[in-house]
Amino acid sequence: MEKDNLLSQVQTYRFAAHDMLLYLDTHPEDKKAFAMFKDLVKKYMELRGEYVKTYGPLKGFESALGDSFDWLKSPWPWEKEANANV
Repeated sequence: MEKDNLLSQVQTYRFAAHDMLLYLDTHPEDKKAFAMFKDLVKKYMELRGEYVKTYGPLKGFESALGDSFDWLKSPWPWEKEANANV
């Protein structure tokens, strides 16, 4: 999967899971919503893991999971190199 597409999916699932979490704050007994929340979080974690494994950490703390501190390896989103395909 292309980097930008994968990042977009990570963000989409994170947003949807967070939105469902807010709903569950006011409807904690909704079992269907909780099941959907669990599915969204699972998919988000899978996509995020794929992104980190393929392209590097999305947050500085994730560098602790690897063998080296690679948080600064990739260009930052606002750097020209990060936006070469735009």
